[in-house]
Amino acid sequence: MLRACTRLVPRLAPRAEAVFGTRSMSLAGMKGYDDKEAAEEMLFFKKEDERLLRRLLSKVRQQAEQHDMHAAVGAIEAEKSALKAIVSKYNVSEEDLNALMDWKHNVHH
Repeated sequence: MLRACTRLVPRLAPRAEAVFGTRSMSLAGMKGYDDKEAAEEMLFFKKEDERLLRRLLSKVRQQAEQHDMHAAVGAIEAEKSALKAIVSKYNVSEEDLNALMDWKHNVHH
């Protein structure tokens, strides 16, 4: 049995090298695939960072509104006047403006 194996090994070794060599060559030809994966990963983490920063901004805004009511009122009025300038041609009611601002700060993260 050992003799049979020793006789077969030299015959099979070149075949194994050819198979492994072909496999490595086929993977080496897919260099653009690594670039695509890296780009998708970078895009995913940028979106995740943006989502987390929006949440953080929302929390900071809520804390600022709780601790400094005077500044919060001024900031809200400034934001409301900027929003009115944008949507004034649509005759939006005060209630709808408040709902839009609430949506922007609480729902849209």
